[in-house]
Amino acid sequence: MRNCRISFPESLAVFVSLLCCASVLLAQTAAPPKPANAPAPQASSRLPDLSGNWAISPGGTSWDPSDPNGTKPEHLPMTPWGLEQLRAAKPPFGAHQSFEPNDPHQRYCDPPGTLRMYSYPWQFTIVQTPAQVYLLFEYLHVWRVVTMDRPHPKDLDSSWLGDSVGRYEGDALVIDTIGYNDKTWLDMVGHPHSDQLHTIERLRRLNHDTLELELTIEDPKAYTQSFTSKKTFKLSSFPMGETMCSLSEDQSFQQNIMDRTVSSPPAK
Repeated sequence: MRNCRISFPESLAVFVSLLCCASVLLAQTAAPPKPANAPAPQASSRLPDLSGNWAISPGGTSWDPSDPNGTKPEHLPMTPWGLEQLRAAKPPFGAHQSFEPNDPHQRYCDPPGTLRMYSYPWQFTIVQTPAQVYLLFEYLHVWRVVTMDRPHPKDLDSSWLGDSVGRYEGDALVIDTIGYNDKTWLDMVGHPHSDQLHTIERLRRLNHDTLELELTIEDPKAYTQSFTSKKTFKLSSFPMGETMCSLSEDQSFQQNIMDRTVSSPPAK
């Protein structure tokens, strides 16, 4: 048998060739950073991929589509009952803003409700599985469960978040919710709702960095007709933090800051 020897120059040439091939393969497989307006990614099953941490875009404390800042809160088509509830509200924002709000969330740390969660300047994340979709909110660490492809139960007890069922329609996740209690407001300016509230949320990823929420609100006890509004959210690179409602801290803030502000006479 003849021994086969490879000289050092030949070994070096083989090594350099392999290194070059590996570099080419890595260059081909490495994913370049995606621009903000890149197309929205698709999940492996071709369902829309809505995953990520999402933060609200600036502007908007009201769900009134023609008055997102709540400067004319009575503009919505309200029933007499709904208008009475609105006028009794003392919200922290909008035309009826008050330094002594009667907002149940601020006064008692009650849950703010599903729809108000979208107005706070904190993030939420979406986790999709075949059977459920989870919406996890940084504020108060509230989490919603959307059960996919099933009807609402026939006998529902009212709750803070209601009963949410979902389905996909093209590139949108559609969330249908009923079974709310009447203990929360729709938004930050005090628009009320009853336990007859029915909402339909359509979540679409417009591009890689932008999520759109189209919300339809129907409540025959509070509003004479349904209405639809939109909010947009931007993909966030920040990790989810902890933001809680602490009644003791809120009372301290009220006593040390707000009460002094209200009682102190203006400087001359």
